[in-house]
Amino acid sequence: MTRNLTLAIGGVVAAASAVAVFWSQGHAVPATAASRVATTPVSAVTGVDESAGVNRNAGVNKNGVSAFPLAPSQADKQRVAAYWSPERLKQASSYVPSTKPSPSTRSTTSAVEMGPGDAKTHTRTPRGAAPPPVASPPMVGKVFFKVGDKEFWCSASAVHSAHRNLVATAGHCAYALSQDKPVQNWVFIPGYHDGVAPSGIFVGHTLYMHEDFAGQGDFDRDYAFVTVHRGFSWQPYVEGGRLKYRSVDVGRLEDKVGAFRFASGKPLGRQTYVFGYPAGANPDGTRPYTGQTVKSCDGITEKKFVSAPTWQLEHGVRLAGCPFTAGASGGPWVIGYNATTRTGYLAGITSLTWNLNGGGRLDAVSTPYFNQLTQRVYTQASKQGTG
Repeated sequence: MTRNLTLAIGGVVAAASAVAVFWSQGHAVPATAASRVATTPVSAVTGVDESAGVNRNAGVNKNGVSAFPLAPSQADKQRVAAYWSPERLKQASSYVPSTKPSPSTRSTTSAVEMGPGDAKTHTRTPRGAAPPPVASPPMVGKVFFKVGDKEFWCSASAVHSAHRNLVATAGHCAYALSQDKPVQNWVFIPGYHDGVAPSGIFVGHTLYMHEDFAGQGDFDRDYAFVTVHRGFSWQPYVEGGRLKYRSVDVGRLEDKVGAFRFASGKPLGRQTYVFGYPAGANPDGTRPYTGQTVKSCDGITEKKFVSAPTWQLEHGVRLAGCPFTAGASGGPWVIGYNATTRTGYLAGITSLTWNLNGGGRLDAVSTPYFNQLTQRVYTQASKQGTG
């Protein structure tokens, strides 16, 4: 059932690609990376991309599924590809300002803590934050995107589709609710590590999400599926004594790195692996991660749904004991994970981080429950070919 909640306008932020660490017990915050304390909204996103002639507000709604063009033409793809030069990828800030999802909810942040994904200060890695078993799944990576004049990143993964071109991430990593618009220049880099794109860069074609997220900021629908163009890599060459780069095609996403299979309607209380690129600070200021490599945690999800009124979440699935911090948003929740083949079934994405014990360390993550509505969004997205 659609919940009729009103978005904030006129300078009051409705929802967030954000990180706001709540000090009080049991509160949840989006798991997206941030770099410094921020109390102002995200800079405005242009509604019309004049260089591409695409109306970025033009969401097409079908059966509760909203579709937004990101870079649908070859000219759009080339423009976005040119934007993410190797230098810009290295220099991109891994942060997102903190915002408040809705004025209709009463929960508020008691404090905001922003932490850089590339922080140099490190502490001993907490339990559960070890590298993934055997090796990182090749289909896990980062998404980079632009909101206003700032660059951001989140976690994401490739998910199987007939056209072998689909990425799953958090809704707030593809749609800027604070501005009620899709983000700009969205790309996926599978296998990203330490500034390297080993399997290429894949430009987002079209964003698919449930209408309740784009329209109302409902974190029960904080998931997104993005079709991508064929990938490319930057090939360096020297011309006139200057180092330059040319774009080289690397093929379709799933052909290059494989993909998780999609799963929905699964029971709670299952063994689950969670992957992502945590990077931000804990409430006590420690920064156990850099956001430069994939991390994992695993365990049995709680057998009851959890809620977070501030984020309009009523049916969240939570994994306690996972100490991920900001930057993990959009990372895959995998059931039936096979450490040898490095694949399994995508049954969720990291949406919120939690501080259950009220101490200095975050200690849980949650995902929206993947149900028949998620299946509907996934099915619609999986039908689109992109070349």
